[in-house]
Amino acid sequence: MGVTVKGLRARQAEATKELLIEAARDLFTHQGYAATSIDDIIGQAGVARGALYHHFPGKEALFKAVYDAVEAEVIARVVATAQNGPTPWEGVVAGLRAFLDACLEPSFRRIVILDSVSVLQWRAAEGGIEHMELSMLVAVLTPLAATKELADVPVRPLAYVALGGLYGAALYIARSPEPVTARAEADVVLDRIVTGLRSLVEG
Repeated sequence: MGVTVKGLRARQAEATKELLIEAARDLFTHQGYAATSIDDIIGQAGVARGALYHHFPGKEALFKAVYDAVEAEVIARVVATAQNGPTPWEGVVAGLRAFLDACLEPSFRRIVILDSVSVLQWRAAEGGIEHMELSMLVAVLTPLAATKELADVPVRPLAYVALGGLYGAALYIARSPEPVTARAEADVVLDRIVTGLRSLVEG
C-alpha cells in the first residue's frame, strides 16, 4: 500500500512539474523572460507557489528547464533529419536547414536564441551549460568523416567552428524584423559555403 501511495505521489509531483514547465514555456514565449513573473506562471499552471519552489529554486531554474525542453525537441528533429539524408553532404545540409527553420518557431526563437543569451549568460561563462548543439553538430557532421573529402578532418573542432556560424545565423534570423526573409538569406549563405567547401576539398 505504501509503495502504491508513494508511486502516486511521485506521478502527481511529475505532473505538477510538467504543468509548470508548459505554463512557463507559453509565457516565456509570448511575454519574454523579463516580463513574466512567478505569479504569472503559478496562475497559468493552476498550482500553489510552494509547488513551484518544491521543483525549482526560482524563475531562472524554471527557465533553464524550459530551455532544455525546447532545445531538446529541435535537436532531436535536426539529428533525425540529417541521418535521413541520402548522402552525408545532403544530410548535413538538411540538418542545418532544419535548425535554421526552427529559428522561425516562436518558442525556439524567443527562449533558446534570444532570451537565453542574457538569462543564462553567467552560467555559460562558468561552464554550467552543456552545449547540446555541439553534440548535435558532432552527430550531424560525423558521417562526413567517412567521406574521402573530409576523412582527415577531426570532427570535434569542425563542430566547434560550425557552432559559431550556426549561432550567428540563428541570431540574424531571430533578430530580424523580417525573419522569413532572413531565413531565406541564410539558406543562400549555407549553400554557398557547402558548395565552396566541397569544391575546395574535392579539388
